[in-house]
Amino acid sequence: MKLILLSGGLDSTTLLHETHSAGEEVFCLLVDYQQRHKRELLFAEDHCAKLGVQSATLELPNLGGLTQESWIVPNRNLILISIAANVASKIGADSILIGCNADDSSMFPDCRTEFIQAAEKAIRSAGYNITVSAPYLELSKRQIAEKAKAFGIKSNSIWTCYCGRIQPCGKCPACLKLSESQLQ
Repeated sequence: MKLILLSGGLDSTTLLHETHSAGEEVFCLLVDYQQRHKRELLFAEDHCAKLGVQSATLELPNLGGLTQESWIVPNRNLILISIAANVASKIGADSILIGCNADDSSMFPDCRTEFIQAAEKAIRSAGYNITVSAPYLELSKRQIAEKAKAFGIKSNSIWTCYCGRIQPCGKCPACLKLSESQLQ
């Protein structure tokens, strides 16, 4: 079984559809870390329901970060992967999948190959036979958007905006990257 960290954004949603369409048994972990853009969780739940995929939402305290000056939540992926390892061991999943991509690696230190490898090594060194992978780490947002189109994913069926409004702001880094991806 594959555990997918699902945010409801382009990368993880496309990863969900691709993994599911490959016939893999999938479980999605959604995490509410008191982010102001909680709407993403509604979109994530919708994709799980449409595909008939089991999911669970875990509520955490506010992780901090994510301000107008900084779009980084410090160590977010380390926290999410650690929690995913706990859930994976509980449900019998052998893999944790996360939607990091090539475009994110320059801005987010925890979206880099070295980080993903280190996270897996830490989990394995604790005695758990669980892999951690970011299958889109070598792909750009535009390449992921092409995959998304093949699965019928449209920009209005995902949520990427960090600003926490009812409509995407169109100005935050996530909105700009989605716009550049040319997903319609």
